[in-house]
Formats: sequence, structure tokens, C-alpha cells
Amino acid sequence: EHFSYAKLCQALRYLLRGGPDCILVGTNRDHRLPLEGGTAIPGTGCLVKAVETAAQREAFIVGKPNRYMFDCVASEFNIDPARTIMVGDRLDTDILMGNSCGLTTLLTLTGVTTLDEVKGHQESDCPARQSLVPDYYVDSIADLLPALGD
Repeated sequence: EHFSYAKLCQALRYLLRGGPDCILVGTNRDHRLPLEGGTAIPGTGCLVKAVETAAQREAFIVGKPNRYMFDCVASEFNIDPARTIMVGDRLDTDILMGNSCGLTTLLTLTGVTTLDEVKGHQESDCPARQSLVPDYYVDSIADLLPALGD
């Protein structure tokens, strides 16, 4: 919210001063975050891209779809991927990470993804597009509430 040109300059100074051993870490590459009513705001990925461009280097992304975050949590809490479900509203982050980590995936259609997009990936012969196909989908996370009561 308070990103500025001055802060971009400061980030570049830190990275140049630290040299190649100074790691540029980003949380995610989400370019847009949907809001109610069909509007959106820029996501963190826009800010990461600005710093990457200025620094002329790529950030190490610790969040989705990179499996780094899942591997940390799984090792700390002894999580069995075969008994874990990834629930999310984005194919390119949530579902991709879940599939790459061997999790069952559930897409909620309350975000930026449409069912038509899922069908397009599902019908494709491209392995990269197939990795974006969830195991299940629901219109809303609220659709799961009846099942949680059992």
C-alpha cells in the first residue's frame, strides 16, 4: 500500500550493497487480487517484478506456487501429502502448488478462475496446462460447510 519510487531505490541500494550473496525474496507473483463486484487491486507480484527489474535479478519466491512453504510446514508438522487437501481460488498458484506437492486440490470459484478456464486446461494435451487442473471444485468455500458437520 505504501510502495514508492523511493522505496524501490532503497531496495536496489540494499541489493547492490549486498552483492550476489544478498538474496531477493518474494512472497508470491500474484499480479491481481480480485475484490467484490468484479474490481481488483494490484497484487504483490507487481511489486516483486518492479524490484526484480531494477535489480536485474529474479526473486526467490517462498509462497505459492513454489513448494518451499509446503515443504517447511510438512517437515515441521509431519504432514502426509496423501491426506492433505489444498483449497484455493487460483489455478496458477493454489492448484499448481497443490498438484506439484502431491496434494488433493479443491478450487473455489470465488476468485479469478472460471470453470471455462479449468475445462480448457483439462482438455489440453499440454502437461503444463494439465498441472493446473484441480481434483474438485465448488462454487464457494461455504459449499463445504455441510460436509464439515458430519
